[in-house]
This record gives sequence, structure tokens and C-alpha cells, in this order.
Amino acid sequence: MKCLITEKVDEKGIELLKENGFIVHLAYNKSRDEIEHLIGDYDVLLVRAETQVDERLINLGKNLKVIGMAGIGLNHIDVKFAESKGIKVFNVPDGSITSVAELALTLILATVRKLYSAVSATKSGKWDKTGFTGNLLDGKTLGILSLGKIGFRVAELCQAFNMKVVAYDPYLNPEIAKKIDVELLPLEEVLAQADLITIHTPLTKETHHMIGKKEINLMKDGSFLFNLGRGGIVDEKALYQALVSGKLAAAAADVMENEPPTEEDAKLLQLNNFMATCHIGAGTAEAQSYISCSLASQVIEHLSIAETV
Repeated sequence: MKCLITEKVDEKGIELLKENGFIVHLAYNKSRDEIEHLIGDYDVLLVRAETQVDERLINLGKNLKVIGMAGIGLNHIDVKFAESKGIKVFNVPDGSITSVAELALTLILATVRKLYSAVSATKSGKWDKTGFTGNLLDGKTLGILSLGKIGFRVAELCQAFNMKVVAYDPYLNPEIAKKIDVELLPLEEVLAQADLITIHTPLTKETHHMIGKKEINLMKDGSFLFNLGRGGIVDEKALYQALVSGKLAAAAADVMENEPPTEEDAKLLQLNNFMATCHIGAGTAEAQSYISCSLASQVIEHLSIAETV
């Protein structure tokens, strides 16, 4: 079996594939044209978030039996079309729960305490003890959009800071939320009640720009917004206006609608009250090792079973 990997994954998973007889080709930093030229020779395609696995690429993969996503999100993979062609699609839904949740808390703390500005000023030679007055999390209300596994973990971490947690998740049984002392509310009520909003929902037709001008206007004046779900959930033009006007005190995101951002996104990125990281939510050594090995194991097991049928 031949496996094409288009984006960097942890070596442990690669070694596991090789130990089980797979021929592995690492096609890191290859162009789309190069990937399209290569794909026809492979039984397995493993990607991360940047490789768009659409109908064209799937059709070119005439020998494909498995597509694997080394992470959670599948919005860049045409799963329905792949499965219609008899190609199994795997991901690792639990691979980065703790990593993303801890990054969320990192961004929240750094933003409310103006850490980035304070560090930058200090390293530039300024010593301004009173210039970076921030806010406490203690006693504040956190609103979580989508109370999945990552949202649950964020809730638990923030409750340790004595925060009240409310959430919007139309697909979750309220009794499940109650188990961790989280109240499920309609979106409008979450936005109105929360001092901080953190997003952990997948990108779908329903969630595209679910936070726009109308929704931001429902938020408290001087509140904070964080997006660790997917780019495109927040209307970034509306976010820019809210940050410039002072409607929102600050915002931070690990995801952007365009990744990497375009020149048109520069205005948002240049704001002092907006902090962005480059989609590093799953970027811990522990998470990447687990994801790589879990994905490799799923591929090996599936193809081993297929061969015996």
C-alpha cells in the first residue's frame, strides 16, 4: 500500500505505517498541481487543514481507498463524494481537545490582561506599570458557542477561575450541560449575558458568519470575543468595526477566514486590540503524537480488514 502525506505529521505515525508495510511519500510543501500529479499512484491520502480534498482531487486519486485528516475538522474534505466512491474518510475527533482548550484559556488571559502589548512595550525599553490595566476573569460570565468536547473542557478550565458559564448549543441535551454546571440558552441570551464569548463550533452553512454585526451589537459594550472554531464563523469586517468603535474591548482568534490572511485582512491584524495566532490550536507535541498514531492505526486497521474480506 502506498501513502501520500501532504502536510507535516508527527513521525511516530509515519513509522507506524512503515512498520506495517506501507510505502510512505512525504509531499510537504508541494503545490496543488504537484499533488494532483502524484495522487493517482496512491492508496492512502493523509492531510491536515490546508489541503483541499475536493471532487477533482478525489477523482484523480483513482486508486484511493482511504483519506485521513490529521485533526478534527473535515470541512475542507468532500466526505460525501469520497464515500460515494467507496473511499473511507478518517479523522481524530478527540485529538486536540486539551490543546485547543488550553490555547483558548491562554488567549483569554493574554487578551484581558493586555499581555501582548505589555510584553512588547517592556521589550522595547518602556517600563509602564500603570499603562496596561486589564480585567479579572473572577466573577465574569463566559459564553461558549458549541458545547462539544473542546467547549466542555474550556468550561471546566474557566470555572476554576470562578467564572459563570453559559452556552449556546442547539444540538445538546440541557441535562448534559447541567452535569458541569453550564446553562444552555438561546444565542441571543448568551451574547447579551456574557462578558466574554468563545467560539468552538465547526464551520457549516448554518454557522458561516453566525457572528456578524447584528450579533455583535447584542453583546455587552466592552466585552471580548474569541474564535477557536473555524475562520468564517465570525464576519471579520463586522469584527473590525466593533473593535475600532470600542463596542468590543478586544478580540483574539486562532483561525481566520483566509488562511493565510490576505492583504485585505491587514487592517484587522494591525489593530492593537486584536490578537491572532496561526491556527496552532492542535500544536502541542503531545496532541500531534496522539493524532498521528491514532490516524495511522485507523488506516492500518481498516485496510487490514478490507484485505481479509
